[in-house]
Amino acid sequence: MTVISLYVSAARPGYVDHALTASGVDAVVLDLEDSVADRDKDAARDVAAELMRSCGGLPDRLVVRVNAPGTAVLDADLAELVPLGLNRLRLPRVCTREELQAVLEHVEALEASVADRIRVELMIETVPALRDLEELVTGCPEVCALTFGGEDFLRDSLSRDLPCDLWSAKRELVEKAAAVRLPVYDTVYGELHDRDAVWEDAHRAAQLGFAGKSIIHPAQSPVTRDAFGAAQP
Repeated sequence: MTVISLYVSAARPGYVDHALTASGVDAVVLDLEDSVADRDKDAARDVAAELMRSCGGLPDRLVVRVNAPGTAVLDADLAELVPLGLNRLRLPRVCTREELQAVLEHVEALEASVADRIRVELMIETVPALRDLEELVTGCPEVCALTFGGEDFLRDSLSRDLPCDLWSAKRELVEKAAAVRLPVYDTVYGELHDRDAVWEDAHRAAQLGFAGKSIIHPAQSPVTRDAFGAAQP
């Protein structure tokens, strides 16, 4: 099954309800991280909290991308949202098993009120995370999927050959994800208006073995799904 995940910024609350009713997407990722300026972090978290209160927990299809490990804003994200029923999150910028374990232990201390054990989509955005992927996820049943963060990975790798290095990293990630038996979803593609370019990027990702892809606009959904379908044998 192809999983298409639509990002929506919690800094733009007017878009959240629309995203949750968008057709053709399998998950909506409510973003508290990259799309939210530092000065707006508290307000964005409040948007997520109010949504969860009004729905009596985390709405169907919704995943929350929290902030990065080792930051006060992640601690605040977890402290406010886990007791409200946050049980699906996308975790960025993890580099080591120790960082991941610290987050899981923090969640465990908070999640007495959560009926379902937390499920983590782990973002692979750094060279150490990709290099040490097996060590990072083995023995962590909370990790249910991997996602690739292309821009951050290239920044961390100090790449000088962006397209080549990007696809080389994607290929390595797909191979390592298969070895640890986890689905892996491709990074977003920033072009909104060139349908052919969106299709080609998604089709190449599908051919590599990605199980789905993140998108940044609902208009990318049918094109992306068609591209993944065309890559099926």
